[in-house]
Amino acid sequence: MTRDKKKKILQQIVLASVLAAGVTVLTFFVKIPSHNGYIHLGDALIYLAATLLPTPLAMLCAGIGGMLADTLGGYTLYIVPTLIIKMLLVLPFSSKNEKVASKRNLIALPIASVITAVGYYIAEAVILSVTSAGSIGHFVNYLFSPAPWTAAVYTFAGNIMQAVGSAAVFVPLAIALDKINIKGKI
Repeated sequence: MTRDKKKKILQQIVLASVLAAGVTVLTFFVKIPSHNGYIHLGDALIYLAATLLPTPLAMLCAGIGGMLADTLGGYTLYIVPTLIIKMLLVLPFSSKNEKVASKRNLIALPIASVITAVGYYIAEAVILSVTSAGSIGHFVNYLFSPAPWTAAVYTFAGNIMQAVGSAAVFVPLAIALDKINIKGKI
């Protein structure tokens, strides 16, 4: 491996680490209360990581950053769902475009909103089933009943607002970073 290749890999790892820390900070410290928890801006940095880093590295950045915020915040039941959901948020975006605010990355924003809302809806139904069941048999029966799925519907509005808020931060950030040609500098 050439020295330039090693340098680029190291830069990407450092950028992923900084962005993961930023995701944690913007998720844990910047909280806007909502009816089912809080809205945060951490996903805006997940979208940014997805547009700047190779997909596997962006997925790690997203998952670790979100998971750390849940750990710090005491949301231990959400650590595994958050890890999975945040990693999935990266997939609709592309780092291969010359621009951060490329057409594909702008189209990815509503897809990411759906991933967030559906992902946390499923997670909430499973968590409600786990916490309501006394045994594995009761868990399975409860999970396949309408009760947890009906109760989990309340998460949709908050999670859509969460995704829209992060998109609203990502778009001007992406445009500003394109103006300074950030992709050409990293």
